[in-house]
Amino acid sequence: MAELLGIIAPIKKFLSNSDEDIFFSINGEKQIVCSLAKKRTYRIPDFQREIRWSCDNVAMLIEDIKTKPRFLGNVILTKHSDNSFSIIDGQQRITILTMILSAINKCHGQEIETICPCKLIIESFIGLTNVLQACFDVTSYTKEMFATDKLKQFHKYKELWDFIIDSDEIKYRKKAKEFVDNLAECTFNIVINESDDVGEGIRYFIDVNLKGKQLDIEDIFKSFLFKNDSGKEIREQWYLLKSTAAEIENSKMDYPLLKLLEHYFLCDLYRNNKYKGMEFGTDFFLKKQYKEDDEIYRAGTHLIELINDKSYMKNSLIHLNEISHLMLQIVNSDSTTSEIKDIFSGQNKKKDLDDIELKVIHNIIGKILKDTNILPKALLIKYFSGLLFGESGKSKSNIRKIYGIYLFSVLFSLFENKKSTDVLIHILKGNDTEWYKELVNQIEDYFTDERITDARLLAQYKFGRNEKEEDHRFRCKSLATIYNYFINAEGQVKIRNGKMNDLYKFITNDEVFSIEHFIISESKNRVILVQDNKEYTVNETIYKRYVNNFFNFIFIDRETNSLLGNNWLPKKMEILRNKKIECEYSKMIVENLSKLQKEFEERGGEKYKDNLDLFFTRDYKDVYIEYTRSVLKKIIDRINSYKKQIEKLG
Repeated sequence: MAELLGIIAPIKKFLSNSDEDIFFSINGEKQIVCSLAKKRTYRIPDFQREIRWSCDNVAMLIEDIKTKPRFLGNVILTKHSDNSFSIIDGQQRITILTMILSAINKCHGQEIETICPCKLIIESFIGLTNVLQACFDVTSYTKEMFATDKLKQFHKYKELWDFIIDSDEIKYRKKAKEFVDNLAECTFNIVINESDDVGEGIRYFIDVNLKGKQLDIEDIFKSFLFKNDSGKEIREQWYLLKSTAAEIENSKMDYPLLKLLEHYFLCDLYRNNKYKGMEFGTDFFLKKQYKEDDEIYRAGTHLIELINDKSYMKNSLIHLNEISHLMLQIVNSDSTTSEIKDIFSGQNKKKDLDDIELKVIHNIIGKILKDTNILPKALLIKYFSGLLFGESGKSKSNIRKIYGIYLFSVLFSLFENKKSTDVLIHILKGNDTEWYKELVNQIEDYFTDERITDARLLAQYKFGRNEKEEDHRFRCKSLATIYNYFINAEGQVKIRNGKMNDLYKFITNDEVFSIEHFIISESKNRVILVQDNKEYTVNETIYKRYVNNFFNFIFIDRETNSLLGNNWLPKKMEILRNKKIECEYSKMIVENLSKLQKEFEERGGEKYKDNLDLFFTRDYKDVYIEYTRSVLKKIIDRINSYKKQIEKLG
């Protein structure tokens, strides 16, 4: 580490675009400790975080400074030979103070003595320098400027600028003069690392932030990434990934950047046997000590330091960019585009999947991606990695592994617990030949009596309360999909013979297969109609618990759906007796509701309100659990029926 120089200095000297000497007094004599040359540049390196301050942060800073001069904390710099300084710590404050001084100069530069700030260059947004010097004049907004905005920060800077320029301390001359006078006397504790080595600066940045003020996980990851590789290509791939992650954030897919990275490394790293036994956390630091050959890595070592391979990290970002771009395309498209078709096309076009099956695959991938349950999405990273970069590539058998992933994701949502999460992570760590076998084994493990017992509580309490209704619709229709059309046999999950067109119709035709809240009707005021159209208001707690439960839905044609209205269960069952139900899952649900129907009917009559209140409070939970247990048993038996037939023949 190079020699460090530290001194308390007035902000006026630090920020002014002029020759400045900073003195230190010893025994009454002033000695020059540091000289800052005119036309110096302050740079915010690309390993730094993007602008994070809000308008509230700016308001607090202005409020502090307007009352009296303040000590504004530490600023850590790396000095370079070209009269520039990289800001290692303090970039948010320096950026905002530069913007404030630019705003005051714009409003009152000819009327009051102010501070002309040094040039500020933000490496992740080079074009902002000209925009800031032009005080956000619209004529400075160019395509070239926006092209340099690698992290899409312009609108954030513009929001902060508009807030600053509209503040009383900037708008009004007298207040602006008082503010500048106070700011000139404010101080920083400036620490200068006099090394011209970029890597040295990043190492110091990491050291400062790990031992002092904490960065977030993303900032630390990026810092180690850029420390490991100072090349241009790794930065381009990082900014591309950040841009895609921002698009994902604004799409129907919930998949944060850090989860994308974590899941990619879980899927890819363990393909190399040397990493078996290595565990890293969601912060990308090792959970425990790990030994590789004669090298020992202590707990707390960052994953990028352990990997220590520029080529691997660059290729990882390239691959993850391709995968995340593909996932975003699928989520944002209602049908298979030509680019998506190309992804699932092999070299031999005659052996490609037909259009209907491609549309089915596109639809079910979209359902997995749009579900707010994030962890099962990691299986798609495993899946796409195999298709795009694996040795066996885009064979039909590889493409059709998506059916197993879809079935697993539905079951995972239903049975999810700590053990299930550990099992899924174990699947992700499997190599190219192991992971799908592990997936199918886990599907079969779900199909046991023990799992059904677990589901008794999960189905009752987990679903229907704190999640989006759209998730319940996705998951319930997914459950109906696997019941109607999926089989598990011969180590694979498949679509039933001759049922692909029917499956496509089920997942796309909402006129024939509209969703109905069957047992507890969906209603803004929680009202259901009992005998002779008498109104009964379901208790709010009961309503929230059950209305969006997995097993409260059926799928029927829209005309029949409208006839059911918000009637109570016995009336709905009566209406359906004379109606044709095309969905096999819905038929099964209705057949399993005979006991619940009788329970409702017994609580009719003049005292129906008291009877139903007591039923929901005391007995409904047990009757409903018995019903869900029966439904789960039917689902399991049906999906496994083909496997049992094969076993009998064998």
